[in-house]
Amino acid sequence: MKITVIGMGNELLSDDGAGICAARHLQTIFQDHPCVHVEASTWGGFRFIDLLAGYDAAIIIDAIQTGRKPVGYIHRMHAEALIHSVRMISFHDINFATALSFARALEIPMPEDITVFAIEVADIHTISENLHPLVMNAVERCVE
Repeated sequence: MKITVIGMGNELLSDDGAGICAARHLQTIFQDHPCVHVEASTWGGFRFIDLLAGYDAAIIIDAIQTGRKPVGYIHRMHAEALIHSVRMISFHDINFATALSFARALEIPMPEDITVFAIEVADIHTISENLHPLVMNAVERCVE
């Protein structure tokens, strides 16, 4: 079974870099693993087709700010829950669900199992490469 892990975010916008940080940690752990590929990405839309094509399963790690859970809480959900993510919708690109539908319509093999770990964050607006300590703790728990 081939698995891809995609860490999403922008590491220059404080906690928004949580997914990227997780991906960087996982890249060192799985660098020589023949069945696991880890990618850090700042893009969604059509790029998801390239990132997911040919894998049996996928894990996506990203930041989320719902305000309904404490900072550092890790939401676990199925991929459809990401349809309304800021990076999943763009005026210049397609959303996540459309990318999956488009790929399947073109018979590009997409994973049937896509799990999302979304880390509840405090700040995604301040220009900083530092994560809130509770977010960093959540990244470490995701990596485990």
